[in-house]
Amino acid sequence: MAKKIDVNKNNKEMLWNLKDILRTEKDFEKLYRLLERDLKKYQTIRKNLKPTISTKEFKKIVEFNEKYKERLARLGSYSSLLISANVKDQKARLMESKLDNLSIKLGDITLFWSHWIKGLDVKGLQRLDDKNAKRLFKSIPDLTYAFHNSREKAKHSLSEPEEKIIFRKDSTGISTLTELYDLITNDFRFEMKIKVKDKKGKVKIRTKKIENQQQLVGYAHSPKPEEREAAYQALFVPYQKNIDKFFLTYSAICKDWKMEGDLRKYKSPISVRNSANNIPDKAIQTLLKVCSDNIGIYHKYFKVKAKMLKVKKLRRYDIYAPVDVKKEKVSFSEAQQMVFDTYEEFSPSFAEKAKSVIASKHLDSHPRKNKRNGAFCMSIVPSVLPYVLTNFDGKPRDVSTIAHELGHAIHDIYASNHYYSVCHAPLPLCETASTFGEMIVFEKMLAKADTAEKKRALLIEKLGDSYATIIRQNYFIKFEILAHELLYQGCTEKDLSALYLKLLKEQFGNSVIVNEEFRHEWAYIPHIFHTPFYCYAYNFGELLSLALFAKYKKEGKKFIPKLEKILAAGGSQDPVKLLKSVGVNILSASFWQGGFKVIEGWVRELEKV
Repeated sequence: MAKKIDVNKNNKEMLWNLKDILRTEKDFEKLYRLLERDLKKYQTIRKNLKPTISTKEFKKIVEFNEKYKERLARLGSYSSLLISANVKDQKARLMESKLDNLSIKLGDITLFWSHWIKGLDVKGLQRLDDKNAKRLFKSIPDLTYAFHNSREKAKHSLSEPEEKIIFRKDSTGISTLTELYDLITNDFRFEMKIKVKDKKGKVKIRTKKIENQQQLVGYAHSPKPEEREAAYQALFVPYQKNIDKFFLTYSAICKDWKMEGDLRKYKSPISVRNSANNIPDKAIQTLLKVCSDNIGIYHKYFKVKAKMLKVKKLRRYDIYAPVDVKKEKVSFSEAQQMVFDTYEEFSPSFAEKAKSVIASKHLDSHPRKNKRNGAFCMSIVPSVLPYVLTNFDGKPRDVSTIAHELGHAIHDIYASNHYYSVCHAPLPLCETASTFGEMIVFEKMLAKADTAEKKRALLIEKLGDSYATIIRQNYFIKFEILAHELLYQGCTEKDLSALYLKLLKEQFGNSVIVNEEFRHEWAYIPHIFHTPFYCYAYNFGELLSLALFAKYKKEGKKFIPKLEKILAAGGSQDPVKLLKSVGVNILSASFWQGGFKVIEGWVRELEKV
């Protein structure tokens, strides 16, 4: 049960306590040495493994393997969270380096196990036939789907020696490139050059130095057009200066992704991600097409917003501009209370789980020097509550961020009754609770708005966020699909940047003026470097949550067990079948279109107020 906390007295910056993962750095070393020793036990497992093994012995092996992965996850999350809190923490980076070495050893030694489960040939072992596979997998219901799913994907596996080479290459090559990207971008400092007119109408430049990207991006929401323009122009200066480095990095990542995908006989680069997410290619193709077909809704919104801002046409600088209302600062305690109250009204179980994260000091709340930008929720192991990072600076939108990240935590807690391997939902379903949480907080805030101006401001912000989560992410994926092919064939940085700008102009049509410096925006999108084709998880999750939210509005409290069923499943079930069991068909274009009906309703409401 969650500890009771008085959020009204908790208005100070929160730093997370990592002792629930490991009590001290010495514990890291102890656990590391234990895992090194336990690696030898896999040799005994391999020696005794055969298709006719008893279900009792099979379960012992599975549980040893799950326990090993949990312990390794503790080490990995501990070092990762230390680095997120301080990207220049050299001790933590040394920990990560040691873990890379251990992961390579583990991958080498345990490869026989995953290949054997898949029914592939393994030197010195009898192949696991379908009949015995069914018998063994049935004995552990929580992992039955995962085991059968791995056998279905066996066609994408390579031989043991080839897999060992690729694992080493990923650990010491591509992962190092993405770390380098983070180090470069986290060192960026910015200088806004704001154009202001004096009393005589003469334009002067006022310079403002910004220490971190999070703070700078906040100016994209400034009520002053000159600050919005200066913020975006400042943002892209260091990216443009380093564009050759980012181009080489991204080119290597894309080529590596495609070449390995070809070796594994995937249909396309995005199919690699779809397969990992257990989502059919058809579902994602349908999603991308429906999103592209509905960009007109947002064109209409941008034109309405231009009228409200009293300009002929929005510039790309203006799409997140506030409209005619002063936004008061929100205290950290107020933000927490708003989220907790909303969750409590929806479901006491949601509120309890969200509060448990705060009560356990699993939140790092405010920005500071050398802290990672943005926000995330990290699942550790089923027995440890998730950890959340935010960069709270008092803006009303930070309330949504807290609701979103605590929604992720709620999801993880619901799914904590599973084995480690299946306690986390596949990527697109990971956004279910987070975006649903945002939705109910938005509805609560909209209902409380007591003036037309406040309602207008909320709708403007929600539609802006909706655009960023659906259409913007959709076009990142469209860019990636084309960029992977273009880079594999051979192109220059200018070609890649021209492709991005072309898609950006297509995205906005004649509703927004797109400035030339945005051609380098692709280098600013970390997901395309870290996790290719990740971004469709956002438009998938947003539209899925809109559909689920519509069902909740229609069905009331009777809907909550359906949502809980999705959340509690983690990764233990086929996502297509799981969603179908609550009336959602992700292969249907009409399902995705249903989400856009909600958005059209927001636009109509905005026009009224």
